[in-house]
Amino acid sequence: MGVLDGVEVLDLSWGISGPMAAMLLADHGARVTKIDPPGGDPFAQLSGYQVWQRGKRRATIDLKGPEGRAELLALARHADVVIESFGPGVATRLGVDHDQLAAGNPRLITCSITGYGHTGKHADRPAIDALVAARTGHQWEGRGVLGGTIARLAGTEGILPGVEAPEGCWVGTEREGPLFAGVPWPSLATSYLTSLAVNAALRAREITGRGQHVHTSLLQGVLCSTLGGWQRVEKPDAPHFQTWIIDPRAPKGFFRCADGRWTHHWVPLPSFVLGVSAGDHLEVTPEVSSPRRAATRISTDADEMVLLHHYTPLMAEAVARFGSEDWVRIAAEVGVPVQPVRAPEEALSDPLLLADGCVTEIVDPKLGPVRQVGQVYRLAACPNVIDTPPAPPGTHDTEVRAAAAAAATTAPAQSPGGRPLSAPLDGVVVLDLGLAVAGPFGTQLLADLGATVIKVSALHDDFWMSNHIAMCCNRGKRSIAINLKDPDGLAIVHDLVRGADIVQHNMRYDAAVRLGVDYESLRAINPKLIYCHTRGFEEGPRSVLPGNDQTGAALAGSEWMDGGLDDGGNPVWSVTSLGDTGNGFLSAIGMVQALYHRDRTGEGQFLDTSIIYAHLLNNSMAWMTADGSTVGERQRLDRDQLGWEAGYRLYATAEGWLCIALWRDEQWQALFDAIGRPGLGTDTRFTDRAGRRANDAELTDLLRTAFAHRAATEWFGVLDRAGVPCEVSSPDFVLSLFDDPEMVDKGWVASYDHPVVGRMDAMGILFDLSDTPGRIMGPPFLPGQHSRPILRELGYPDDRIDELANRGVILDR
Repeated sequence: MGVLDGVEVLDLSWGISGPMAAMLLADHGARVTKIDPPGGDPFAQLSGYQVWQRGKRRATIDLKGPEGRAELLALARHADVVIESFGPGVATRLGVDHDQLAAGNPRLITCSITGYGHTGKHADRPAIDALVAARTGHQWEGRGVLGGTIARLAGTEGILPGVEAPEGCWVGTEREGPLFAGVPWPSLATSYLTSLAVNAALRAREITGRGQHVHTSLLQGVLCSTLGGWQRVEKPDAPHFQTWIIDPRAPKGFFRCADGRWTHHWVPLPSFVLGVSAGDHLEVTPEVSSPRRAATRISTDADEMVLLHHYTPLMAEAVARFGSEDWVRIAAEVGVPVQPVRAPEEALSDPLLLADGCVTEIVDPKLGPVRQVGQVYRLAACPNVIDTPPAPPGTHDTEVRAAAAAAATTAPAQSPGGRPLSAPLDGVVVLDLGLAVAGPFGTQLLADLGATVIKVSALHDDFWMSNHIAMCCNRGKRSIAINLKDPDGLAIVHDLVRGADIVQHNMRYDAAVRLGVDYESLRAINPKLIYCHTRGFEEGPRSVLPGNDQTGAALAGSEWMDGGLDDGGNPVWSVTSLGDTGNGFLSAIGMVQALYHRDRTGEGQFLDTSIIYAHLLNNSMAWMTADGSTVGERQRLDRDQLGWEAGYRLYATAEGWLCIALWRDEQWQALFDAIGRPGLGTDTRFTDRAGRRANDAELTDLLRTAFAHRAATEWFGVLDRAGVPCEVSSPDFVLSLFDDPEMVDKGWVASYDHPVVGRMDAMGILFDLSDTPGRIMGPPFLPGQHSRPILRELGYPDDRIDELANRGVILDR
């Protein structure tokens, strides 16, 4: 049975974040009941609802009437979790906020999802993905900010001032200004946050016996997906700290092949590309037999953007001579990360993904077998089955109303009591053997939830840990630097395993076996161990290949959608992508659920996930029938990366950029009135959604012309007063973020001192738990910073520690 078997969830959410999080709960055994309002879900037209509503009961309840409110209160008496996405104050007015629901069930966990929080200066703004992305400047971070936001926050001139990107090197469409995302990153990040926070609260309840109120928001999702670039440090010019990753002048390794297909090379390796293509066919030569020995490599140091500019045209010319399949084949032979950029539907057609189970088929009564995202993390001891299609609204009205009537006369289960917890994972010890971002980010999330995380660093990790990317996924950990290839080093790891609850890593599993840190070896030392392994790809032939966020995004379709390739655009890997970090979230969710299982059964287990799983989940609004005859009407970004359709896009104004997000007919009439064209509301081309979609290009041109005559701030005033959902897309939100008393008081931003970059401001706790709040455990570490105290705690005397340090088994700072 799924790990959440027996957990009852009431899903009162809509949009993206709540339905996706509730789907993940259902996927792992929870019984989820989706509660629809009498008029239907306002976002029911979203293509993703075919996927996100799977595995749920559906009932319609009118919460505005006393009978419906009484039914929900009765259901909540025996529920474990309620997920809602009401605007601030709405749940209280309806009489269904956490305090009122929990009055009849102290074990209840209520999760609220808002746009900007329940209180604060932004709280009343629309909680719509694109509008939050515009207001917060998220739309400017997708391809990065010229010179880097890190330098902008520090007040310095930025990396490589005055350097212009040669033709073909600029990220995204060849224009200045913000990019509209093809993938709704803030909502996806909020879904991950929701899922992790709910599972953490469930685990905490096993210890405390109490439920609590959980909250997260789209603004916190923004902070989560900009964590690499939104850092303010006292010494931004510290060696290697800034990188070219977050600058739009730095090309990101996309090359079009002879067959017209794009491939993504990450990080682009000139020695490989130019070496294997020197002849009439692609061929591995001794000079390019190993990427580790490549003569010409490009690091992420900011100054090496100049090398990118030099080599990118040469590499583009070389790649264009051969087909994409040949490039993927030769890269696999050498061990270089290269994958084709695919549409999400092509990913769903991949037999390797279907065989793995990360793509699955669910038989829909009307559509037949529907192919969609499947399992995105797997717990070996708690296998889950995903096989129930979405039910139409009202399908289970009779069943749910009968349950409500029975619940109204039955007392909820009483808590046996428990002990207090300061944080959900207080007392949990995690051993982090991870690399780069995908592994360490997951354990950082556990540290934010109160776990003690010990990072086993390599002796040579100083270079990696000096940059802003590493620092955004390694705070709050202690570090011991060990040579794992030395028997004494491995013995230290085994000593650590004896006292650990969890071991997590994302090295290739065959390497873990060779090093003696595989699951079977460590389980023999600690039978109750929870062991989490994450990969780049699915189980199968690709599992032995080097994988990363970029190649996972290429294969799963994220780069296709963010680049507007449906409309002939160029692929984009967004700096706000949730591949590495999405994988980290999935591993963290799985590890918390494994703890929940062990608390109940005493059983440890193996669990796994991957970067491509995260990207398939990120693109889960895509689905298709198994025979390809029907494809979900997912969003399709235009080639200029301005929007999905006329009413959900960016518009250039006389000064600045305006973003609108309309989804109801009355909002369109309000817009037409506001721009002085009220007659368009009765124009048969634009009176309903079908007409507007059929005439989208004409409607877009009409609005583009109208908005061009006034500044964005002026239009915002006019449209906002008229009730038209809109925001100015401004890059300046971040400039006041870390000094905003509201953000500081809420703990959504954090400050700490780092020994190299000095005072450091970064994202804070991104989910609020009322009873067991998370906490920031400290700054990112220096490799080996805690080697001696950790070894002392294991019982090693100082002379033995000195001897290990002198022999290079450990690094002792």
